[in-house]
Amino acid sequence: MESIQFLPFVLLLLPICTAETGAATAAEALVKWKTSLFQPDTLSSWSLTNSTTPCNWFGVRCDAAGSLVQLRLPSSGLNGTLIDLDFSTLPNLTHLDLYGNSLHGRVPPAISGAAKLTFLDLSFNQLEGTVPEEIAMLTQLTNLTLSDNHLVGPFPSPITSCTKLMHLDLSYNQFTGVLPSSLSRLTRLQVFDVSSNEFYELTPEALANWTQLLSLQMYHNPLTGQIPEEIGKLRELRNLGLGHANLTGSIPEEIGNLTKLQDLQLLDNHFTGPIPHQIGRLTQLTILELSDNRLSGTIPPEIGNMTALEILDVSQNQFSGELPSTISALPKLQSLIVINNKLSGSLPGELGKNGLLSTAQLNNNSFSGELPPLLCNNSTLRYLDADNNNFTGRLPAWLKNCTGIRRIGLGWNHFSGDVSEAFGAHPQLEVLSLPRNQLTGTLSPAWVEWRSLTNLRLDDNRISGQIPPEFGNMTNLYSLSLSSNNLTGSIPAELGNLIFLALLNLSNNGISGSLPSTVAELSALQSLDLSGNKLSGQVWKLLLQHPDLNYIDLSRNSFTAMLPVDWEEITNSSSTYLPDVQYLLLSDNLVDSSIIPLLCRFSGLQILDLSNNHLSGRLPDCLLDMEAMQYVDLANNDLHGSIPSSMSSNASLVSLHLNSNRFNGEFPSSLKQCRHLVALDLGENSFHGEIPRWVGDSFPSMIVLRLRSNMFGGSIPPQLSRLASLQVLDLADNDLRGSIPRSFSGLPAMARRQEGRAIEFSGLGYSESIQMIWKGRELMFHNTLSLVTGIDLSSNSLSGEIPTELTNLAGLLFLNLSRNHLSGGIPQAIGNLKWLEFLDLSMNQLAGPIPASIAGLAFLSVLNLSNNNLSGRIPRGDQIQTLDDASIYSGNAGLCGPPLSRGCSDGAGTEEEDGLDEEDSIIWFGLSMLLGFVFGFWVFWGCLILKRSWRFAYFLFVDRAFDMFFRKNMTR
Repeated sequence: MESIQFLPFVLLLLPICTAETGAATAAEALVKWKTSLFQPDTLSSWSLTNSTTPCNWFGVRCDAAGSLVQLRLPSSGLNGTLIDLDFSTLPNLTHLDLYGNSLHGRVPPAISGAAKLTFLDLSFNQLEGTVPEEIAMLTQLTNLTLSDNHLVGPFPSPITSCTKLMHLDLSYNQFTGVLPSSLSRLTRLQVFDVSSNEFYELTPEALANWTQLLSLQMYHNPLTGQIPEEIGKLRELRNLGLGHANLTGSIPEEIGNLTKLQDLQLLDNHFTGPIPHQIGRLTQLTILELSDNRLSGTIPPEIGNMTALEILDVSQNQFSGELPSTISALPKLQSLIVINNKLSGSLPGELGKNGLLSTAQLNNNSFSGELPPLLCNNSTLRYLDADNNNFTGRLPAWLKNCTGIRRIGLGWNHFSGDVSEAFGAHPQLEVLSLPRNQLTGTLSPAWVEWRSLTNLRLDDNRISGQIPPEFGNMTNLYSLSLSSNNLTGSIPAELGNLIFLALLNLSNNGISGSLPSTVAELSALQSLDLSGNKLSGQVWKLLLQHPDLNYIDLSRNSFTAMLPVDWEEITNSSSTYLPDVQYLLLSDNLVDSSIIPLLCRFSGLQILDLSNNHLSGRLPDCLLDMEAMQYVDLANNDLHGSIPSSMSSNASLVSLHLNSNRFNGEFPSSLKQCRHLVALDLGENSFHGEIPRWVGDSFPSMIVLRLRSNMFGGSIPPQLSRLASLQVLDLADNDLRGSIPRSFSGLPAMARRQEGRAIEFSGLGYSESIQMIWKGRELMFHNTLSLVTGIDLSSNSLSGEIPTELTNLAGLLFLNLSRNHLSGGIPQAIGNLKWLEFLDLSMNQLAGPIPASIAGLAFLSVLNLSNNNLSGRIPRGDQIQTLDDASIYSGNAGLCGPPLSRGCSDGAGTEEEDGLDEEDSIIWFGLSMLLGFVFGFWVFWGCLILKRSWRFAYFLFVDRAFDMFFRKNMTR
């Protein structure tokens, strides 16, 4: 009986003993896991010597019975795996948070031993492999977060057995495949995030059952197809993120059913069509992000109903029409971003009246008129970007009072007014960009108060006066660009205080004097453009002490290059830093050859232009032997001798201009290895010998080949027709003989009209240019060079006929074969050259008529056929009749007709016209016979019909004649 009396007491102690035993077992398991980790300093309290119960250890929580229920170790510096953690010793664990550590390896299948887990967060670790199927045994889970790991494989379907899940986050892993329809079992789901994986399909069935869903995030997945209509059933949804997801089709009207939506992100997809007007029902929406799609139509005025909207971004689409005035009524709008659309018209007059607008980005549209007066209401505007529109008028007066603004971008518009009066106190202004307007006035010294300014750009205006020395106090300036204005005076030495200045562009002004040494020594300078001024001084000082300087343009000034005697000692000094110059333009200066040995020290040089200077002597081997060199222009100097053979090692060379010097020798064989050449200009030199046949096989990308005004002889190699990209062939003014190769018809780039594109080098934006004789004038072609297609073989000794095959080159804009010994006739199909603007066949021995097809050249503006043996009538046509200068036909005794004063006899005409006249005579004879027959027929029968006595007499005559004919035949 006494033992029975003690039984309740024993039963009471049993769970306590069990809990103590379980806690001790858990403690041992935790200590064992700790020993497997690398330097677990944060777990110093985990020690069995201190206590056998872990309830007071760091990150551990126990319930009232002493069972371990929570393990919270976020961002604790843990480095190791989960393999050595015995989850079976944690049967009551409900909360496991290991966020933000350095755990790696796999998620162990043994995790199923913690069967009571409701919260599991293993995010921001380095876990890898697949999610184990045993995850399905954690049926009490409500929150599962595995984001930001390296997990792989298809969507872990066992998770869908955890039907109590409310929060599921698998984002930023490497899962692939289809999202399974079994996800529809997770009917309690409130948050679903699989962003930044490789899922490519979401089944509509899942969406239909997620009626409690608050957040759906599927950013950065290669999804296919359209947004399912079932999206409209998620009526509790607050956040929808489907950006960067490869979706197509239109935005479904059902999106308007999500009336509790607060954040809608559909950016960077392939959506087309208009924004559905139902979107106006989303009155709780604060963020609407539709940028980078192909949406079109007008922006619906219903957006004005979205009274909670704070951010509206519809940039990078194809919207047109005006910005709806209802946008002005949005009481909470802070950011309006409509960059790169086709919007036009004036901005709503009350835009900004809510006093909250901080960002207005309107770039690259066709907006016109003036900026609204309330745009900076309450001085809340921080970012104003309206570049590349059609805004007009004076810079708005309210800008002066917009004291909190940080960026003003109004370039490429039609603003006018005095720039010095348009601004006030802007202590936070970082960027002022107003290029390509019609601004006048002077640069204001008061701008020095803009202490935060980093970028000042006023290019292409009409600003005059001098650069204020006070600008040297804008110590945060990173970029200063004042090019293409009317600035005068000198460069202030105070600009040398701009220690962060990386870009300085003062080009195309009237600035004079020398470059101050303080500016020349700006250590942060990367890009310097002083071209097109009246500056002078020594170049070499600028080329030293600038370790980061990679772009220098001093062209069109009066700089010299007299190196000091000890220049080699200076460049070898440890205190001298040779810059990594890639782009050096010194054309049109007074630079002599003494600079070349210094330039050879710049191993990274890619673009070099020393044209129109005073270079003389032989060309050093080093200059063309630089591995990175792509573009070299030494034209219009006094260099002589042959081309260095070392150039054969430069496989990067793309463009070489050596024209207008005194180079001699044969065609440089060292060029044979320069297989990337696009443009080669050796014109105006003294090269001789034959043009090598290998030229046609060595330059597959050649666009321009200019060898004019040399002494090349022999015949034109037919192999030149293999230059598949050739657009300009200029061999004029040499001593070439023989016939024009018929194979030229195989030049494909001349057979089609070229698109306008700049020929650029090295990604630095430097475009090719070349000097050509165009319509009788010597012109320099720059950005339009790619549009030019033509052949100039004039002033040689070519003979034979003009090959008919040349008329296959339908893309030709000019053809000059003048001053040769060509004979035969002008090809009858000359009219096939439908884009031809310039045709010169003068001073040859051409005979016969001018083909009538020449009158069909609708763009022909320059024609010269003088001094040949042409005969016949000059063809007439809409365009050719505008060429009424008689001299273009002079020296052809047999030609007649306008514009010559010599009239044509009746028999005179072109071969085609004679043929046409004979054919016309036959046609007119036939027509007259037909008309005479028809007329006589109806006159005869008309009389019979109208005159009864005649009709009887006629029929009586016919009957008698028939009877006589019949009797004679019967009696035979």
